[in-house]
Amino acid sequence: MGFLMALLHHGLTVPAGATTLIKGGWIATLHTYPVEMAQNFWTAIIAFGVSTLVTVGLTLLTKQKKSDEELKGLVYSLTPRELNDSDLPWYQRPTGLAILVSVICLVLTIMFW
Repeated sequence: MGFLMALLHHGLTVPAGATTLIKGGWIATLHTYPVEMAQNFWTAIIAFGVSTLVTVGLTLLTKQKKSDEELKGLVYSLTPRELNDSDLPWYQRPTGLAILVSVICLVLTIMFW
């Protein structure tokens, strides 16, 4: 639906000064944008917005077919977490890797500022 709405928007709008139908307006011209980038931006907003609304709407309207027990191990929120990682070396722990990546990002930010 998002793609179709973006296609419809592109077919009904055109940037100012466009002389070819590749730039839009191949159905009709209901709106003229001052620049081509504005048309692209609004086409993306419409596609994202419609896709999000359809996804959320279908999710709320669809009945859950599997029980929570069947989804255990597949869905993150239902999977039991093992918090004991003290027997692992520092480079295999999420905390150690997060600190390492943060330090690298900080050093690169300072170097290329």
